[in-house]
Amino acid sequence: MDKNKTEEYKKHLLTKKQQLENTVTQLKKEFIGIDEVIDQIAKAINSWFFFPEMQDRPVIINLWGLTGIGKTSLVKRFCELLGFDEHYFHFDLGESSRQYFDIQDSFKDIYDNANGEPFVIGLDEFQLARTINEEQEEVDRAQIRAVWDLLDSGKFDIIDFEYNMSWFNKFIKKLDMSLVKGVEVENGLITSGKDIYMKTMDPYNENDDDDENEKKKPFFVSNNDIENIYNMVAHLYLNKNEIRDKLNEMDGDETMDYLIWLYKMSLKPKTVDCTRALVFVMGNLDEVYTMSRNFNPDMSANEFNHQSKEITITEVKQALLNRFRSEQIARLGNNHIIYPSFDEKSFYGIIDLELNKIARKLKGTYNLDLIFDGEIKQLIYSEGVYPTQGTRPLFTTVHQIINTRLGKILNEIYLAGFTADTASFGINKEQSDKEHICIQIDLLKDGKIIQSIHDSHDLVLGKLRQEKHDDMQAITAVHESGHTILSAILMKTIPESVFSVTADSNSKGFMLSHPEWNYVSKKEVINRLAVLLGGLIAEKIIFGEENVTMGSSSDLSKATQLAIYVLYACGMGQTKAFFGNENMSNTPITIFDDHREGINNEAKELIDKAEQLAEETLNKQKDLLLKMADYLSDNRMMNKDQIKKFVIKYAADFDEKEIIEDANHIFYRQHLKALVKKEF
Repeated sequence: MDKNKTEEYKKHLLTKKQQLENTVTQLKKEFIGIDEVIDQIAKAINSWFFFPEMQDRPVIINLWGLTGIGKTSLVKRFCELLGFDEHYFHFDLGESSRQYFDIQDSFKDIYDNANGEPFVIGLDEFQLARTINEEQEEVDRAQIRAVWDLLDSGKFDIIDFEYNMSWFNKFIKKLDMSLVKGVEVENGLITSGKDIYMKTMDPYNENDDDDENEKKKPFFVSNNDIENIYNMVAHLYLNKNEIRDKLNEMDGDETMDYLIWLYKMSLKPKTVDCTRALVFVMGNLDEVYTMSRNFNPDMSANEFNHQSKEITITEVKQALLNRFRSEQIARLGNNHIIYPSFDEKSFYGIIDLELNKIARKLKGTYNLDLIFDGEIKQLIYSEGVYPTQGTRPLFTTVHQIINTRLGKILNEIYLAGFTADTASFGINKEQSDKEHICIQIDLLKDGKIIQSIHDSHDLVLGKLRQEKHDDMQAITAVHESGHTILSAILMKTIPESVFSVTADSNSKGFMLSHPEWNYVSKKEVINRLAVLLGGLIAEKIIFGEENVTMGSSSDLSKATQLAIYVLYACGMGQTKAFFGNENMSNTPITIFDDHREGINNEAKELIDKAEQLAEETLNKQKDLLLKMADYLSDNRMMNKDQIKKFVIKYAADFDEKEIIEDANHIFYRQHLKALVKKEF
């Protein structure tokens, strides 16, 4: 490459570099909470974007996330900003009606239209294209076989099973029959037997030449016929004139040999080359997002975000094994980008984006400014956010609270004659109650209020969240306080939150807590079991054993499962073996015996010790239990800071320094290093 071309190529690369950087910046403004995802995509497409000519197979990027998190819209916008909106092709693999040849032919059309240039393919709802069902049996998915060819090498062979092929076969037979009946051909023209030809070839008797001499000696193969033939063998010629030139040198027999050869060539598979494609595989894997089935709107968005960030590529591939064969998963490569669920800050950022979009539209159309105060945004969040369901419920709530009231604003301005330049959304607390919120819209002119609109909004989740101040809330307050206190005292972990009233119809209340360390040691098993039993024991201490309610069934089930698991499967009991019995769904690898009686006795012993520990601890912390339960009987929840203040203020013999903040260096590493230092 000479100096001038080198400089030109350098400018070309710098332009593309700036375009990619601008794209990333813009996407981070438009899509909240996924900056890391955007950076990962930009890094993954680097070689494809700058040097597509160097590709010998498609670049595959896998995007996995919860529903409503913005996978499809992000890819579409990415392509628009990079200038590939005309070369982005989206396939929904959840459409079961799509047939194999539909997809295959679509890929061919994509390649033909791209003219050999790079293009982008989006394979959406990929988890629904499973080739293994829930029973781990093979599923016949011939209709998407072309997808796997694309993901493998980017090349696949196709045969055009078209109507034209049947036409071509019949056309050759008709020509051959006309020759048998006496038609003679020289240099591609009929020199004798024109009438026989016309009668035999009906309906293949159209001749499109207007020249008088050519009409006297018409083409044996008309231009219209050549057009049809060329469409089937276009990969062999630059244009259809090449076929005409060859036919113009042939007599009848030579023409037949040539057409039969063309027909055979049309039957041969054609290789479609998609090696310059960028392929986005998009899907939902609920197995790895273990929180995804929890629709409780009171669960912490921050906690779900934390859990989603712990998901690894290994877990993703393990989940894919439930749907696809191992060699198919290998075709997806290792570019697996895992979306985090939105945290609270991200949800509020999305609310701001949506409200700003509405404000810009109203300003552009009616020259009216819109202002939203913080209480309106808080109302949208509390009514619209289900942490595991992404943005869709949130957008619906924005529409219900804001968009449906824009008509009233415009009516006041244009029909009632209030010449306002600004509309401000807020909440009138004096006219609000437990079931309704009064939305106040002030119309302003030059900063002064000239009219106020009051509109009642029915609460949905807010109504369910109202304190009940009844026996059920008191029972729940005591029960959840027991769990909360034992988590703080025994596990040295301050819970994230505790609720005595929740909008979830399947739950009266809950405590959200998890130790920061991701292992379970033998010495802490009884403590964990005690936390699980804390609700039952707290009810017993406060209300008396005869007044204990039935709300502990789930806790007891979890405690029993944990005790059996650590003894039976983790080697923490007397017997270091994984015994099998007829009630197991998965057969152990080596030992077959019914050892349940011993395991059950050990599990009972663990649970008895945990019960005793829970009772001793909560009796010692009775003041804290009463204070926390009393607060929660009047208020629906406590956050982490509130819980910590209660524990510090009311707990007996508790040192704040014992709370574990650094969960990565509690014991094991320091102990190992100390032993090594001592021995060596």
